[in-house]
Amino acid sequence: MKHDLGGRVALVTGATNGIGRAITLGLASRGASIKFSYHDDLDALRELMTALETLGVPAQAYQVDARSPASVGEMIGLLGDEHVDVLVNNVGITTRDGFLDVSEKAFDDVMHANMRFPFLLTQRIVKGMIARGGGGSIINISSISAFKAISMMSHYQCSKAALSMLTKSLAVELAPHRIRVNTISPGLTATKGNRHQWEGAPEIWRERGRDIPLGRAGTPADCVGAALLLASDDAAWITGADIVVDGGEAAI
Repeated sequence: MKHDLGGRVALVTGATNGIGRAITLGLASRGASIKFSYHDDLDALRELMTALETLGVPAQAYQVDARSPASVGEMIGLLGDEHVDVLVNNVGITTRDGFLDVSEKAFDDVMHANMRFPFLLTQRIVKGMIARGGGGSIINISSISAFKAISMMSHYQCSKAALSMLTKSLAVELAPHRIRVNTISPGLTATKGNRHQWEGAPEIWRERGRDIPLGRAGTPADCVGAALLLASDDAAWITGADIVVDGGEAAI
């Protein structure tokens, strides 16, 4: 299995950092043309574009604030009738607050970015997939937080649980159109977004890693293999699945 994506067009949201960046470069390395969204990190944008140019892969970027309905609507409008074969709904945000301290704004921001944006974007992309009749692959990046309770993250966990259920619902509904829908659920993963945790308290981070059966926290690269499989025809009979990438944490 080489997970060949030559001639395919992939759209990855939140692609300039962390898991999104790793998956984007992985898809490009297998021959996919790339479209991606980013928020406001221009240095990361330039670095990703340079990496894609080095791979000789055509790329197109869309700036979007996933928390903003207006910004999301603008991106979807810009996409128009553009061809997409693989959609990776990766973008996601969180705040770490006790349940009684979650503000209405924090709740809305997390729900907009983690659920509303992928829901509406997937609607748009699926319409094109159905019109072309060639099938497609939707990959939702969820979290083990969708099914394993973690303190101080109630709103985030609800948003990820909803995204995971969207996978199952769409897998059934879109199967007649040969559109496969699957989830990747990472566990504890060191990214730029949580750098303040693993740089600020490395001993705590290492201790958490020791509690994982495989003995370490994950890296963005750990999610790439699952994404390449699900994006390619090697997963032609896989839909509605949740691939847990967590070093065995959820098994405890």
